[in-house]
Amino acid sequence: MSDKVKNQIELFHSNNISIESRSILLSGEVDLDMFQEFFKNFHVLNSTEGTITIYINSEGGDLDQGKAIYDIIKSSKSYVRGVVYGEASSAASLILQACDERAMSKNSYIMIHIGQEGNSGHPDNRARWEAKYKLDSEWMMKVYLEKIKEKKPRFTKNKLTEMLRFDTILSAKEAIDLGLLDRVEE
Repeated sequence: MSDKVKNQIELFHSNNISIESRSILLSGEVDLDMFQEFFKNFHVLNSTEGTITIYINSEGGDLDQGKAIYDIIKSSKSYVRGVVYGEASSAASLILQACDERAMSKNSYIMIHIGQEGNSGHPDNRARWEAKYKLDSEWMMKVYLEKIKEKKPRFTKNKLTEMLRFDTILSAKEAIDLGLLDRVEE
């Protein structure tokens, strides 16, 4: 095995990036560590021309970190493909929506929901976190609804609100029918 191949393997195994194939792996919990690694990896790939592929297998996690990753993808000058293997749940399903092309293996799923707030302490602090939670919920609704309305223009915000009250688990076919996915990855 050549040194170049060994370096590529090491880079992918240690940093979840393949420069040669222009791909990034997003796996595990969406958190600050994922954001930091993604930011660096995406910056490297986005500094040159070509399609970037993001492979996703994530249970979701911190919405603020998910929104940061979403914003990075949306601001990209590159064409970005998102491919789900396993799951794209919660914040990860929102990250997928930032991609120009969204695909999923036939045995994968997307889980969408509003999530839950975690506020405690002083009543004034709880009220401020509740206000942030409401803004985050509206942002999530907007992201999902924009994509859904591309495919189903008559789909209502009320219908989406009802879907998001609890975890809604979508197969590849269901996600395509709803407009949250473009195709099944063969």
